[in-house]
Amino acid sequence: MRRRSIALAGASWLVLAGVAAAQADKPGGTPEKDPFDRFKDIPLTTDGAVSLSLGGQVRIRPEFSRHPVFGLAAPDHNNGLLIRSFLSADLKLGPYLRAFVEIVSGQAPIWAGTPPGTQLDRLDLRQGYGELNLPVAAGSLMLRGGRQEMSFGSSRLISVRDSPNVRRAFDGVRAAWVASPDTRIDAFLVRPVVPLSGLFDDKSDPAQVFWGVYGTSPVPGIPGLKADLYYLGLNRENARFAQGTADEHRHTVGARLFGKAGGFDWNLEGAWQFGNFGRADVQAWMASAVIGYSFADLPLAPRLGLNADAFSGDRNLGDGKLGTFNPLFPRLPYFSEANLVGPANLMNIQPNITLTLLPKVKLTLGWNPLWKQEKADAYYGPAITPVARTAGGAGRYLGHQLSTTLEWSPSEHLTLGGTYVAYQPGERVSRAGGVSGSFTAGWATLAF
Repeated sequence: MRRRSIALAGASWLVLAGVAAAQADKPGGTPEKDPFDRFKDIPLTTDGAVSLSLGGQVRIRPEFSRHPVFGLAAPDHNNGLLIRSFLSADLKLGPYLRAFVEIVSGQAPIWAGTPPGTQLDRLDLRQGYGELNLPVAAGSLMLRGGRQEMSFGSSRLISVRDSPNVRRAFDGVRAAWVASPDTRIDAFLVRPVVPLSGLFDDKSDPAQVFWGVYGTSPVPGIPGLKADLYYLGLNRENARFAQGTADEHRHTVGARLFGKAGGFDWNLEGAWQFGNFGRADVQAWMASAVIGYSFADLPLAPRLGLNADAFSGDRNLGDGKLGTFNPLFPRLPYFSEANLVGPANLMNIQPNITLTLLPKVKLTLGWNPLWKQEKADAYYGPAITPVARTAGGAGRYLGHQLSTTLEWSPSEHLTLGGTYVAYQPGERVSRAGGVSGSFTAGWATLAF
């Protein structure tokens, strides 16, 4: 079964690569018609009221990891090969009804040990929902039910989790009022989907319920400025933090300001959390900023950027309060493809520069030192679980990482890229047994 899946993915990749190459510009500069247009809006009735659009993706990603999570995670080395394939069908039944189905196959033919469900999922339903769209005053109303992906804002708290083979999905219902592409309010009640390695065996997580309201709109009177406001609720059984394990009932309220003006771009976000963790009260917070300036008229059009984040930790593990921020369902990896650390009990900065080497080739370099926000709390790994032997101690400094990423998009359907990350532990992590390490990955993605 695995060999046939790998062969099918490889053959699909070659076919798509050939088609993508065929759409390259003609010598005279006139672009060819997109060969994938034939798969979009296929009429199923004579009047075109019922139509079908097909989509897909094949991604091949080799990874080479040495001492992941500063050597505090197993295995000590992992050289992996990940192959991901999507195939989707979008059926439109007149102007108001829609049905969407997406099948995923995630293969990990090279992996140290047993691959997790996020990397090995032989064949499963990634998305499958029905949708009703109705015109309403000043916009439209969308009602959706079933299995679906969700991503809001800058994906700090709700993301599709794109780097692993299997992206994140939720089972439940969602409604949205949409006034324009930039103005909408979403509300949802869902359970996250647990990916499993077999055939069509993914299921809703019975231990978690997630709900919320998320709104976004331009700010009136201030050109280029947009804002998000949101409330998110989570019930989770047997949640684990450095303080212990208990049922978690957490509420998050937050806001984000983002936009562009001239060469400047900014993305600022803050959130407050409250609720309870067993008998303890939850009082946690986060603040994040991404700012940059692009010099479009200089050679290589450099963008100088600075990312900074602070996620609260637990000041006292025995005071009846939990101060550790829960990032809910964030994009992962969060700070680099090495996936060293999760966004909890953490402070970090990341100066970076992006260079446009060629019109479709970009190189990004960054340096990222990391600290615990509270000494008493633990260092949290990429799964947002406390790493053993890292709570308490005299120091906050966890270590730093240097990263470089090169990406080339020769067409809208094809992306080639690679990354290298080198990291070194600080004194606090070294005392827990942490060591230096590195991560290297490459990827080729074809999508239509």
